[in-house]
Amino acid sequence: MATNSDDCSTINLGDTNTEIHKVAVKPPAFWRNKSKLWFLQLEALFSNSGISNDTIKYNIVVAALDENVLDFVVDILSNPPHNDKYETFKNTLLNRLIDTEESKLKKNC
Repeated sequence: MATNSDDCSTINLGDTNTEIHKVAVKPPAFWRNKSKLWFLQLEALFSNSGISNDTIKYNIVVAALDENVLDFVVDILSNPPHNDKYETFKNTLLNRLIDTEESKLKKNC
């Protein structure tokens, strides 16, 4: 008998249960100047790999970003929400990157 969760299947083989996990996703390097496009590509990779679990998506994104980008969301990293971790992280990061770019543009004017 097989059971499915979001990102793994458990197959009962007599007395043992075997978990089969889906293929891991290797995100491309982060595109700071096109961060929204990067997230769209990453979400396509999630879809193709069958990854829908919020925590797994959150962990993949956190692991893919370097320290300079993670500095923008250290508060989320230190205290992630219980629900919607991935969407909260993504939206917060995108908004903060946009705010930073707008501030730089205002300084240069």
